[in-house]
Amino acid sequence: MSKHPARLPAAVLVSAWIVSLLLPGDSQAQLYRYTDRDGRVVITDNPPPGVRSELLDHQDPVPRERIPETQGTAPMPVPGSRDQASPPMPVPGQRDQAAPPEKPGDAEMRKVADEEIQKQQEEVQRKLREREQEKQRRLEEADRLEREARKPVQPTQENIDRQRKLMDEVQRLREMQ
Repeated sequence: MSKHPARLPAAVLVSAWIVSLLLPGDSQAQLYRYTDRDGRVVITDNPPPGVRSELLDHQDPVPRERIPETQGTAPMPVPGSRDQASPPMPVPGQRDQAAPPEKPGDAEMRKVADEEIQKQQEEVQRKLREREQEKQRRLEEADRLEREARKPVQPTQENIDRQRKLMDEVQRLREMQ
């Protein structure tokens, strides 16, 4: 007896659904693809006049071009309608060229890559915290030096020069990034 008896009915249902998707339906609607003025690809069963469109046929994966008899501008598709812009429809039986087939070690490689990314993100966060702490220390040191420079002292040239140097250091610490 199987450890997971509920998987069998689910697998049968999924298989039946996939087979139903691959079988041709009763619909004989012709689909056309064209690019609108904004550069979006639109798939519709009724292309507007004056637009160069391609006939999409599920049995023939190479689209045939349809050249309209009348010339004019294409109306914009209505949002929510069948004429709304959409990505190109996949041809049954063909694999997506952008997604390579899954290999046995791909999941492990993705896991290792995700862990590496996580480590890098943690390192960046740590460095940002250290920079913020260093900035806070500089500002506290600048405040301390400013308090010291503003203390009343005897107005001798040496004390005035010392206060000026302290204020220069305060300004330098505050301007550091």
